[in-house]
Amino acid sequence: MRHQNNKLLELSTWDKKTSIFVRQLLTSLIKNGKVTTTGKRAKILKSEANSFFSRLLRIYKQKEVKDAKREAIRFVKSVIYGEAEGKSVIEKWLPRYQAEGAPKSFVADYKMGFRVGDAADKILLKLL
Repeated sequence: MRHQNNKLLELSTWDKKTSIFVRQLLTSLIKNGKVTTTGKRAKILKSEANSFFSRLLRIYKQKEVKDAKREAIRFVKSVIYGEAEGKSVIEKWLPRYQAEGAPKSFVADYKMGFRVGDAADKILLKLL
């Protein structure tokens, strides 16, 4: 039986290495604004980025301004690698998403064709 086992959200690595890999992908997505990757990795990264930004917006809604900023910085430091990328999330991306009021979709995906070496599908992920 396969209860509560989602094969779509699994990479072929063990748990700790997978979480580090997804955090690195999320950091590079925030740093550059876009990332090109394979289909399976794109699904995982898109869901991770959407949950990351929606949680940040929830933190800002539930608390006062001073407490919310402190909690948001703490959460960003626990997920994102690099000081400059964390600052760009707090100063650039978060106010943009708050002004739009978009509660869900923060990442768009575009199919780019196939990779030359192994014919894996390439997908471009962009922050909206």
